[in-house]
Amino acid sequence: APVASPLIATLMFGNLLRESGVVERLSQAAQNEIANVTTIFLGLAIGSTMTGEAFMRTDTLLILGIGLLAFILDTVGGVLFGKLLYVLSGRRFNPLIGAAGISAFPMSARIVQRVGQEYDFENFLLMHAMGANTAGQLGSVIAGSVVLTLLLQMN
Repeated sequence: APVASPLIATLMFGNLLRESGVVERLSQAAQNEIANVTTIFLGLAIGSTMTGEAFMRTDTLLILGIGLLAFILDTVGGVLFGKLLYVLSGRRFNPLIGAAGISAFPMSARIVQRVGQEYDFENFLLMHAMGANTAGQLGSVIAGSVVLTLLLQMN
């Protein structure tokens, strides 16, 4: 089995809970309470073992900077590719959809919807933006799987 199987299985289980509609309470709990509690415990577990000297280093700031740069370039690249599709499709594609292609799920799709409605109130981009957003999420899972596999092969 691939190394990323647990990551993909968790994503699939979450989709099953949400889309089946059979376990609505469990789906809501997984989206809200369980996710929040897991985030808090993860932060406490990592934060309690980390010292200030280990965190406040130039490497940490470099990693944060690279992450911010990747986020910015991903959004800009998505909008530019959206503009290219806008031109190639004969002005039938909204370039804002490209900005939703990042894995910041679901906030980037909601922001695309909000910005689109600022310019045209009858603009409903949310479903299209969610599709691009989900593709970005899946792309992140695949990229993470590749990185995990490459790192494990180095050992």
